[in-house]
Amino acid sequence: MKLYKRIFQQSWAQASVSALAAGYMRFVNLTTRWEQRRYDVVEKLIAQKQPMLFCFWHGRLITSLFAWRFSPTLYILSTPHRDGQIAAKTYNRFGVKTIWGSTKKGGTEAARTIIRTLKDGGVIGITPDGPKGPRQRMQASSLDMARMSGAYLVPFAASTSRAKWLNSWDRMIVPLPFAHGVFAFGEPLEIPRKASPEGYEALRLEFENRMNALIVEVDKACGQTPSEPAQPKVEDAS
Repeated sequence: MKLYKRIFQQSWAQASVSALAAGYMRFVNLTTRWEQRRYDVVEKLIAQKQPMLFCFWHGRLITSLFAWRFSPTLYILSTPHRDGQIAAKTYNRFGVKTIWGSTKKGGTEAARTIIRTLKDGGVIGITPDGPKGPRQRMQASSLDMARMSGAYLVPFAASTSRAKWLNSWDRMIVPLPFAHGVFAFGEPLEIPRKASPEGYEALRLEFENRMNALIVEVDKACGQTPSEPAQPKVEDAS
């Protein structure tokens, strides 16, 4: 293992990096003029005590965490990998709690924890195209979590007028300070407990389209060229 990887496996190194990252995020948040769109979507679900999965694409992870300004505690599903540990420690500094696991490894235990958390009144933040893509493509596992828990899928997107776009699989956006930013929620989607495979696939595509429509909305509002979804995997293509 390379030296830098060994260093970042250490808890002190992860704590140091997360403290620096959180400080930067706070500075960006304070110097950005945020425009909020359709916050009433979430406020209605909270008033009705409806469980929800707060959904945003992996590339908008940083900007999305600025948006949660509601009373229910937000929990983020994160992998216990080194990068996941650093990210989780950063989000924890904003009051966001962590559920360890993924939709692929440790998925069964993570799903149980998610259902318990929703029943206790928490809100789950998930990236339906994570942890490795394809970018801006809804995975069936996110739909399964909503079906098993009875939670609404709530689409969300965020963008800023000044940002660094990373050359990563998800085209991660790192917001820059002194910008104009837009938060936008979309229409929630309820997933029935029982449906045909074709019915679930139609719902998956519908929600994916809702999320990508939000990306177009917020990016254009910020003067950015909307990020494009990656080509779907062969098994997802129709």
